[in-house]
Amino acid sequence: MSTNAIDRRRINGPQRSVEPVYLKTETSVSADSRQDGRTRTNVRPIFMRTGPLSPQATSAASPSGSAYYEQGKIRISCAIYGPRQGRKSNPRMGIFDCDFKYAPFSCSWKRSHLKSSDEKEIGLMLEQAISPAIRLDAYPKASIDAFVTVIESDGKAATISAAINCISAALVDAGIEIYDSVAACSVALMGSEFYYDCTQEEEDSAQCTLLMACMPNANEITYLLQQGKTLPEQTEKAVQTCSDLCTQIYAVICRYLQTSVEQ
Repeated sequence: MSTNAIDRRRINGPQRSVEPVYLKTETSVSADSRQDGRTRTNVRPIFMRTGPLSPQATSAASPSGSAYYEQGKIRISCAIYGPRQGRKSNPRMGIFDCDFKYAPFSCSWKRSHLKSSDEKEIGLMLEQAISPAIRLDAYPKASIDAFVTVIESDGKAATISAAINCISAALVDAGIEIYDSVAACSVALMGSEFYYDCTQEEEDSAQCTLLMACMPNANEITYLLQQGKTLPEQTEKAVQTCSDLCTQIYAVICRYLQTSVEQ
């Protein structure tokens, strides 16, 4: 067979190729306002509702509790099942499992309905952030399962923090015993200032992002994640900023929960 034979089953590319040039869209972020009109210290409006996924309380397939959470363009739903007998049993403490997934149409990086390694990693992060708030010793040999679905995403760190807030509300709706509700937020360092609750474009242009989850009443941090480099004093300032912001978000969550109980 000749070595110069052409493979006609495929289109052969040119011998010399040039990398394409992509136009970059600059994110206009100033000290006074951002693209969506917010200031540096403003959080996107929050809307929350508990119990939208459990209309049939007598059905075995219905969740014990559920919540729907919106923050700007971020939309998340969460369903809680349990306490129920789980596959893994601990005779002394219960187990909290979290299943996290992006809807195929929720963001640009999600291409398939199959679960990716990124979603599994985020699910473990949510378990670490929420588990310290649940009284797992009150549910021996039981499993509490949270199923989180991201309907629309706008900022990876902001989406994870919104998922934590949504799970906290769903746990309360399910009647699970907890020490305190977990509130989460994220900030991003751009220049020398931290911007609150950043969108995906802002996170892409940021030098560093920091995500924090805490129990404000217990004054305990349950999860802390930083991506990027900062000076020690900048990290300390970011943690303090997130602590104050979590307290404000915690008050909003409690207000929604109080309204749902009264209704």
